[in-house]
Amino acid sequence: MPKIAVIYYSKTGNTRKLAELIAEGCRKVPGCQVEMMALPESDLQAAVQADGFAIGSPDYFSYMAGHVKTFYDDALAHKAALTGKPYVAFGTHGGGARVLESLERLSRAVGLSQAAPGIICQGAPGAADAEPARALGEALAKAAGG
Repeated sequence: MPKIAVIYYSKTGNTRKLAELIAEGCRKVPGCQVEMMALPESDLQAAVQADGFAIGSPDYFSYMAGHVKTFYDDALAHKAALTGKPYVAFGTHGGGARVLESLERLSRAVGLSQAAPGIICQGAPGAADAEPARALGEALAKAAGG
């Protein structure tokens, strides 16, 4: 029974909506438990206990939000516990659309293994974004042992 941590920062709610769609996809896998972890309030100790991770951020000047970067900085101290665990990246943007690059680079740096290509959408996720987001969550849950 895999446990997935959906870790994200969302200022306007767009990234949170995408995180919720990914969580729905994770829940399609029988027995999968999902914990939504909004940054900066989330507990890193609880997060590293997960079997898989969906990590998301808005695109700020082609980079992740500062709270997400801080999560990675703190997670580096737990690299041994994270190494080999699956992750997926997701993001929202207003025109930059390059945040996945930094999310994927830092996920690898802390030892995570990419389960599927990340997704990004402009603005709030719409109907066309819903099924790809759910499919991404389902792929992550299966990669984590579901």
